[in-house]
Amino acid sequence: MATNLQNEEPILYEAPKAATAERHEALLAAIVESTDDAIVSKDLNGMILSWNDAAERMFGYAAPEIIGQNVRRLIPDELQYEEAQILANIRTGKRISHYETMRLRKNGERFEVSITVSPLVDHEGRIIGASKIAREITHRKLLEKQLIESEKLAATGRMAAAVAHEVNNPLESVLNLLYLARTTRSLSEVHSYLGTAEGELERVAHIARQTLGFYRDDGTPTRVMVQGLLEKVLAVYQGKLKSAGIAIECRFDSHPPLVASSGELIQIFSNLIANAIDAMPRGGVLRIQTKRRLDPDGVEIQVADNGIGVPKEHLHKVFEPFFTTKGSLGTGIGLWVVKQLVEKAGGQVTLTSKTERASRGTTVSIVLPLADLSEASAVN
Repeated sequence: MATNLQNEEPILYEAPKAATAERHEALLAAIVESTDDAIVSKDLNGMILSWNDAAERMFGYAAPEIIGQNVRRLIPDELQYEEAQILANIRTGKRISHYETMRLRKNGERFEVSITVSPLVDHEGRIIGASKIAREITHRKLLEKQLIESEKLAATGRMAAAVAHEVNNPLESVLNLLYLARTTRSLSEVHSYLGTAEGELERVAHIARQTLGFYRDDGTPTRVMVQGLLEKVLAVYQGKLKSAGIAIECRFDSHPPLVASSGELIQIFSNLIANAIDAMPRGGVLRIQTKRRLDPDGVEIQVADNGIGVPKEHLHKVFEPFFTTKGSLGTGIGLWVVKQLVEKAGGQVTLTSKTERASRGTTVSIVLPLADLSEASAVN
């Protein structure tokens, strides 16, 4: 018998809600097991409830030997306080995103991770635990460290060139003064020439001590006065600033010391001042200002120029690695390293820039925390 298919209405099959829920749960379970990120759940006491395959590969524990154990087993002794803080946030319903820290494998090896922790809520809306996603970032951190070291070498090279320029002038003066002292018959003039030469040599020695202080810094945070560090860097670049026709305007407000690595701060300031010089090839004004901030509690350092500026379409990329507006003259990692070092010191960095002729120029603003006098050592 023939059937008129055109007149028949389609039959729609609706799966039972229970079957749909089962498929949904099975899909979620497959996603959890197939991801490369460790996904772990725990209760509000920190006891591990679930453990995916990626967690086993990352930490070295099989699910049967770790489920039911406290998550503190995965945390180094000196970082145990983190778990209490995490659970306190979870109990209030807060989510922790991309928190970078250190964790332990079964064999005791330490490795760096980025973790995201979210509250687990039951069907009544009560918080019953937490879901944690951990991603290993050891390789990324190693590359970042290599880039920072590379930029430190570049900064050292820039400072060395500036030092050579700065040292050359007083040395030439010394040679001229010694020639004059040797050829004059007046004892008083000889004393005058030698006194001036001594002053020039003291200037050379001062620059050398400043530069060696940068090279020898071991990165240990100490109490530092930012004005002194800025003056050191400006002294190194004084010759280059003068030859480029760049005037310097400084305003240093009174404030307590910072806690940071003096060598890393010198690297930051050197980078920003070198960038400002490059931005003003026809001369200009370099403005440096420090002022106390109350929210957050710290010191703001501004380095501003009235140079060519950064086009608006590029502003969102200035802190990305390998981005540069200098063509072959730039490495593209200077500002990225500045951001890394500032954030390492617990600070924040922002950049604003304009290219319009009437108001063009770039301002970099850094906010760094004040020193905790109980933790830091002597002032530099």
